Amino acid sequence: MLKDEFSPLYLFNFKDNLKENDFPEPELKEIWSCKFDLDKFERILHNFLKSNDETLDDDVKKDFLAAISLVLVFVQNNFTGSFENLDKFKEIVKKTFPNDFEATKKLMVNGEEINLNVQIPEFLHVAEELLKRVLPKYPNSLIVNWWKLRVICIHQNILDDLTSDLYEELKKTCEFLLEHGSTLNDTELEALLYLEISYGYLLFHRTQKCEDVLNKLCSMLDVELNVEGLLGLRTKFQQKALPQLCLKVKQNKELNVPSSSDSNGSTNLPKLLKLDDDTRLEKIRFLNVEDNNVMSLPSMLQAVVLAKVKYVKRSQPTDRLAEEEIEPYLNTLLYQDHGPLAVRLATLLLNITQECKQNRTVERSLKQCEEVVNLINGTTYSLPERLSYGFASFILPKWEVQKQLGELMVSLGMTKSALDLYLQIQAWEKVIECYTKLDLRHKAAEIVRQELEKKPTVLLYCLLGDATDDVKCYETAWEFSKHTSAKAQAHWGSYFFARKEYDKALPHFEKSVEINSLQERIWLRLGYSAITLEKWEIAVHAYITYTHLEPLGYESWNNLAKALIKLGDKKRAHRVLGESLKCNYQNWKVWENFMLVSVDTGNFEDAINAYNRLSELKDRYMDLEVLSIVMTAIAKDTPDAQGRSTQRLVKKANTLLGHQCVKFGAESKLWELSALLAATPLNKAQKLQRAYRAYTQKDLAWASKQPSSMKVLQLCKDLSEHSLEAVDKHDDSEKSSVNSQLSSARLSAQACIRSVEKDMEKWDENEKVLAELKALFEKLTEVLKERMK
Repeated sequence: MLKDEFSPLYLFNFKDNLKENDFPEPELKEIWSCKFDLDKFERILHNFLKSNDETLDDDVKKDFLAAISLVLVFVQNNFTGSFENLDKFKEIVKKTFPNDFEATKKLMVNGEEINLNVQIPEFLHVAEELLKRVLPKYPNSLIVNWWKLRVICIHQNILDDLTSDLYEELKKTCEFLLEHGSTLNDTELEALLYLEISYGYLLFHRTQKCEDVLNKLCSMLDVELNVEGLLGLRTKFQQKALPQLCLKVKQNKELNVPSSSDSNGSTNLPKLLKLDDDTRLEKIRFLNVEDNNVMSLPSMLQAVVLAKVKYVKRSQPTDRLAEEEIEPYLNTLLYQDHGPLAVRLATLLLNITQECKQNRTVERSLKQCEEVVNLINGTTYSLPERLSYGFASFILPKWEVQKQLGELMVSLGMTKSALDLYLQIQAWEKVIECYTKLDLRHKAAEIVRQELEKKPTVLLYCLLGDATDDVKCYETAWEFSKHTSAKAQAHWGSYFFARKEYDKALPHFEKSVEINSLQERIWLRLGYSAITLEKWEIAVHAYITYTHLEPLGYESWNNLAKALIKLGDKKRAHRVLGESLKCNYQNWKVWENFMLVSVDTGNFEDAINAYNRLSELKDRYMDLEVLSIVMTAIAKDTPDAQGRSTQRLVKKANTLLGHQCVKFGAESKLWELSALLAATPLNKAQKLQRAYRAYTQKDLAWASKQPSSMKVLQLCKDLSEHSLEAVDKHDDSEKSSVNSQLSSARLSAQACIRSVEKDMEKWDENEKVLAELKALFEKLTEVLKERMK
C-alpha cells in the first residue's frame, strides 16, 4: 500500500472492477460515480472566493477533493465530452463570479493566452489555486504531486504554444515522482505513473526523457515490445507472401494487473471502419494462422503500447519508414476486444494521420475522423468510460480533434467545409489560410475585426496584422498585453522575416524567446536571421536551443555546424553534423559537409564513410582533394582526432579507391593514390603504370607544357624506381609479373624521354628529373637483359 495520506482511489483512474465497499469515504464514491451535484460546485466556487489563501488543516482534504472534482468536470467539458451539463456549469460560474473576474487572464503563462474554445476556465483556475493550498500541507504526497502533474499537462494543452514556466514546474514534479514512485508497491499504479510522466515529457517535446521513462517502465514490467517481420499478404490478389511487420508483446513474468475485460469490459469500443477496397485487404493476413490472432493485452499494457507509438512518432523524422514502423503498433491496439476508450480514440486519431497520406485509405480516414468528433460530442459513453486511462492516453482538447478533421478536409480539396469548421472552433489562423486559398483574404480581415469588437485579444490583433500586412497591429498587440506577450513579438518579427528584413526581425525574435523560451518556430527563425546577418554567436545559441526542443530537423543541425565553423569550433561542428545525419540520412549536402569537416578535424574514418555514402547517393561523385588528404594521412600513419593510428583504415581506404578507380579509370590521380597505399613495390609500380597511361592519354599535349611535363617525368621516375625495387622484393610466383612490369616501365620511360626531348624548351626545373629518368631507363634496360638470359 501507499505510504500516503491519500488512497490510490484519489487518482480516479476509472475501471470496472470496483465494489461498493471499496470506497472508505462517501465523497470518493460520489466522484467515482461522476454524478456531480451542481449545487456542490456552486458552494465550492463561492467558498473559494470568500476564503483567504490560508486553509484550516481540517479542510485540506475537502479542498483536495474539490480540486479533483473541478479538474474532472473541466476535462469533461473541454477534452472528453459529453457536454450535456455545460450550460448549467456556465450558469453556476455566471452566478458565482463577479463580472470583472477574468480567469482567462489568470491562466495566461509567459504571455500565452488560453485557446478561445476553452469552456469554464474558472474551474481550472480554482482547481490550481486549491492545489496550491493542499501541496504545502502534503509536500511529500505522491497522490497530490501526481494531480499537480495532471493539472500542468491540462493547462499546457489549452494554451496554443508551449511555455517555459509550465515546463519548469513539470520537470520538478516529474523528478519528485520518479524518485519516489517505487514506494507505491503496486505494479499497475507504478506503470500508470510512468505513463503519465512520459506523456508530460512528450507534451513538451522532451523525447529523450520520455524514452528514458518508457525504458524504465518496460524494465519494471519485464515486457519487451518487438517488431518482427513475418510472411503475409497485404492485397486480395497477392500470390507470393512477403515479409510484413508485426508487433510481438513478450511478457517475461506474470503481471499482477487485471485483464482488459475486468478493468474495461463494459465499454463498447468504437471499431475501425471497413476499408471496402477492391484490392487491399482489411488487415494483413499472415501465413501462420496463429499470427492473425491479435494478442489480448491488459488495459495498462495497451496504454504502454500507445505511449511507445507516440514516442516513435515524435522522435523520428516524418517519412514512409517511420510510418511503417508505427503501423504494427496501431494494428495491435485497433483490434483489441476490450480496453480503455481513451486509448482506442487516441489510436484511431493516430491511424487517421497515417491513412490520410495514402490514396486507398484517405477516404476512410476522413469518415473515421468525423465519427470520432461525433463520438466526443455525443452521449454514447459515460464520463467514467471516457476518463479511464485518460490522463495516460495523450488526450487532446476537443478543438484539436476538430482541427485535425479540418486539415483532412483541406487536403481533400474541401476548403469551404473546412472553413465552416474552423469558423466554428475560432481557429482564426486556419480561417485566414482558407480564405487565402479561396482568394478572399479581405474576408479574413473582416472576420477578425468583428471578433475584436466582441472581445479583443493579443492573438486577434496579431492575426489582423497577418491578414492586412499592417505592422501597427503587432505594436497594438504588444501594448495591449502590457509588454508581456511573446506571441505579439513573434508575429511582429515574422512580419519582417517574411520580407527578408532580418535586421529588423532579429530584436523582436530575441524579445519573444526571452519571454517564452519554448517557441520552436521562433528559435529557428532567430537562428536563420542571425546566420544571414553573420551574427554567429547568436545563431549558435538559437540553433542549440532549437535542436534541444526539436532534434529531428537536419537543417537546424546543419546551420548550427555552419555557425560553429565560422566561429572556428570545427570539433563541435563535426559532432553536430553527425546528429544532422541521424535526421536525414538521404541528404547528400549534409554528407558532403560532414565529410569536409571530418577531414578538417582529422576524423579520417568518418570521412571515408561519408565518401562511400556520397558515392551511393550521387552516381558520379568524386572529390580528389578530400581523397588526397585522407589517403596521404593514412599512408604517413598520421594519428587521427582521437590519437589512434590510421593504418587500421588501409583496408577500408583501398576498398574505396578500388570502387573509384572502376568508375573513373581515366583519372590518373586515383591510381597515384592507390599506389600510395599499395602493399608491395610491384603493386605500387602497376598502379603508377596505370596513372602514367591515364595522364598521357588525357592530355596529348602534356610534353609542351612545363608543369605537365614535370608531372609526367616525376610519375615515370617513381614508376621506374618501384619497378626496380620489385626485382628484390617479390614472391617466386610473381617472377613473370615483375619481368612484365620492368618491360612496361622501360617502354614508358623511353616514350616519356623522347616526347620531352622532342617538345621541351630548355626548362631548368625539368632538367634534373629528366637526367634521373634517363639513368633509371639505362638501369631498367640492363636489369631486364640480365633477367632474360
